[in-house]
This record gives sequence, structure tokens and C-alpha cells, in this order.
Amino acid sequence: MQSKLNISEFRSKLKDSTKIGHPKVKLSPFGMFSMFSGSSKIFYGLYDETTLSLTSNLRVNQVPFIIKGSYKNVNGKVQVQYKLTPRYKYQHYWWIFTSVLSFVFGNTTILNDNDFNIIRFTILNLFLLFLVIYAFFNISRGKRRLENNFINSFEIS
Repeated sequence: MQSKLNISEFRSKLKDSTKIGHPKVKLSPFGMFSMFSGSSKIFYGLYDETTLSLTSNLRVNQVPFIIKGSYKNVNGKVQVQYKLTPRYKYQHYWWIFTSVLSFVFGNTTILNDNDFNIIRFTILNLFLLFLVIYAFFNISRGKRRLENNFINSFEIS
């Protein structure tokens, strides 16, 4: 993809909109310590002369994705190659596994109870279904918002 900015504008905009720090630390439990250091910058991450690794700089509801990419000057414009990647390699599979595990564990607990009640069974399953759907849409919305912020900030078309 190509940015409408030249290389010096792109780097200055990258500098102005990025708080320096490793993106995986921001997305870890240690990221809560960055809540207390106020920053109006949109992104959090690392960059150098040709590569970047950014995530959103939100204090709450952090997006578990990292924009990894490279940029170079081609004919006076900046050519940007980027990819949105999960924080960890098997993160997506872990989300599916925990959802299925909680469904199986919750239903097994209720079904093995001597006092089986269909209302508790239905409420538990609807609650778990709601949590899975909400998590899916929340993560998808965050990923889309992160990419849109990146595209709009650096005028990528």
C-alpha cells in the first residue's frame, strides 16, 4: 500500500503519534502500569528507519493485535507493507479452546448435579453464548479500529 506522505512527513507523523515501548509489554499484565502515565498518542510501539511494530495506546480495552510492517521510499512516496498479527502465535486457538472448555465444564457440572434444572442449564448456556459472541465482536471491532487508525493517520491508500 502507498502513503500520500513523503518519507520525512511519514517519519515525523510516526514520531508524533507513537509512544515508544515494546507492544508485547503493553498487551501483557504489566501494561496496566502504563495506565498511570498519560499519553495522548494513538499508537504504542517501536519503529526504526524501515520497520514498525505498533499497537493501540488505549488505557482500557486494549486490542490484542500488533501491526508489524516495513516502509520504504519509492518515487517520492512511502510504500508501506504491514500485517495485523495476534500478540501470540496461538492466541486465536487459545480463545476457542477456553470457550469450548468453559462450555463443557459448565454443562458437565450442571448435568451431574442431582437436582438438574433446565432453567439453570439454559441460563448458563445463554450466558456463555453471549460472552463468546460479545468477545468475538469486541475483538473484531478493536482490530478493525486499529487498522483504520493506522490507515487514516498515515494516509495510506
